[in-house]
Amino acid sequence: MIELVVDSYEMGNHREIIENQIRLSLNVARRMGLKVVSLYDAISGVGGPNGVTTRIHGLAHIDNSWKPVTPTFNPLIQPLESEPVIPKWGKDGFDGTPLDYYLKTWKIDTIVAVGFHNKSCLYQTCLSARHHNYRVEMLRDCTDSFEFPDTRDANNPEGGWLRFVFLRMYETDIGYTYTATGSQ
Repeated sequence: MIELVVDSYEMGNHREIIENQIRLSLNVARRMGLKVVSLYDAISGVGGPNGVTTRIHGLAHIDNSWKPVTPTFNPLIQPLESEPVIPKWGKDGFDGTPLDYYLKTWKIDTIVAVGFHNKSCLYQTCLSARHHNYRVEMLRDCTDSFEFPDTRDANNPEGGWLRFVFLRMYETDIGYTYTATGSQ
């Protein structure tokens, strides 16, 4: 079993999730002796100003948006010297990276996933893990979805419809979800 940390170097809107839930899950994983692997987006966009992904993410104004970036990790979840940090070039952490090879060399068959976002990189990486025949478990309180103003709903058990739908799609087609804090 391994804890896979996807794109959790971001601060901003995720500070509370990173500093509380993800930190807690990493501390538990490390105490249990689980391997931990961190994935990060190595580039801001994937091309020049006319690249579709560059435009979708609003990065066309950035010169050299294709250049690799190195993340700044929150010190509370900083990867240890012995833990691999794997750059990825798109949403799927298995596509074009050594992640699958690394996991197979350690005979890993189960992934506990945390990070961002339920509708993007975390979702695509977990879906790919399932397609690579890994059992995938996601700690849903160690994730976020960036609800849109019109999808927020205080009466929804997940706080919004986007998160609700993606978690149900995940639980139906990819794997299992739990919480780091033990709450439902």
